[in-house]
Amino acid sequence: MYKVKSSEVNHIPTAIIETDKFKTVTVQLQFRSRMERERVTKRNILSKMMIKRTAAFQKEADLLKHLAHYYGAHLTSNVGRKGQDHIVSFSMEFVNDRFIREELDVIGEMCRLLHDVLETPAHYDDSYQDFFNKEKRLYRNRLKSMKDNRAQASFQAMLDVMFRDEDYKYLPHGVLEDVEGTTLDEIKEEHARMMKDDDVAILVVGAVDESITEDLKKITARSAKVETPHKAYPFRASEDVTRSSDTQQIEQAKLNMGFRADVSDLQEQMAFNVMNQMYGGSASSLLFMNIREKLSLAYQIHSQVDVRNGYMFVMGGVDPGNVETAEQAILAELEVLRKGEFDTTFVEEVKRMMKVNRQEVMDKPKGLLTLEYNRMLQEAHPLSWEERLEAVDREMIMEISRKTALDTVYVLTRSGEDE
Repeated sequence: MYKVKSSEVNHIPTAIIETDKFKTVTVQLQFRSRMERERVTKRNILSKMMIKRTAAFQKEADLLKHLAHYYGAHLTSNVGRKGQDHIVSFSMEFVNDRFIREELDVIGEMCRLLHDVLETPAHYDDSYQDFFNKEKRLYRNRLKSMKDNRAQASFQAMLDVMFRDEDYKYLPHGVLEDVEGTTLDEIKEEHARMMKDDDVAILVVGAVDESITEDLKKITARSAKVETPHKAYPFRASEDVTRSSDTQQIEQAKLNMGFRADVSDLQEQMAFNVMNQMYGGSASSLLFMNIREKLSLAYQIHSQVDVRNGYMFVMGGVDPGNVETAEQAILAELEVLRKGEFDTTFVEEVKRMMKVNRQEVMDKPKGLLTLEYNRMLQEAHPLSWEERLEAVDREMIMEISRKTALDTVYVLTRSGEDE
């Protein structure tokens, strides 16, 4: 069990999740801005630089040594996407003072260190140029390795086709082609924008109480609250299905299918989530059981959804000679859902699985922080997550399936010369 106390610290929305489940305390900062190509690459480089050096610790090894002194405190950064927004998060996980015998103000020092992490980029000068060049090289290599993964590369190619005129085509991890031209001055400018204009939130989880607020005040401050409305991309109906393909010297073709769904509220988002689990999001799904196991049309296949934006994606590895057959079979399974040709027990089985998965998420600090941050961004709803899940029934699955339409098919396969 846990309880959440919401407040503001230095004009920053703050959620303190009090629970005795963990022996550690995690403090997380979420910086949220609109997803724009010109910013995502800079923000990825910036976030990685910020957790490796501070003004006080000019070498990564010195910072790690300091964290180790505080019983192995762990500082990380991450990026992600929610609705139209790009999220940069910083997390500091450390042992709770209650469980050590040494007189050590761990919470106070970790909050002070987070302050240094957030402030350091303002002091970047020429002495940081080599460090910046090294981070650019590491970042470029990470993005290249993603492109070398054919499954990831073909999925990205499908996004490029499906969202050719929309910002959704940019991954939250940035754009490889934008890395080389990025300068250290631009990194500083992006940092200044992030600290001034981003919608930021502070979240804490652990065996703490409101007294931690005094320590949280050390991290950062604003003269006034900055709020950016959180919203999804507007729904755009699918018209004719867009088709695209490419060839490489590969054995297994990559079949990628993008769908758009008109999802209007949180209850429909829940139905969309359940529908995805039934369709291709779990080991008991129709795609896995029928397309892979029964018909042997795919080596691997699954579906995933972006419930906020109403997008569903099916990714499969198929024999090059079976691409069209597999596509038709995948669409036929969607018709099964649309016509309600499934047992109600299947719906209930998936809902039970989703409850178990959610409980597993809540058993981890990171999971609790994610759930609470999602709650902060969502509009108010009279029903809880559990009540909305319980309300999903056969008719809701059929209705949301009918509102889900194929938009794009992208196939990466081998050329005739490679047969």
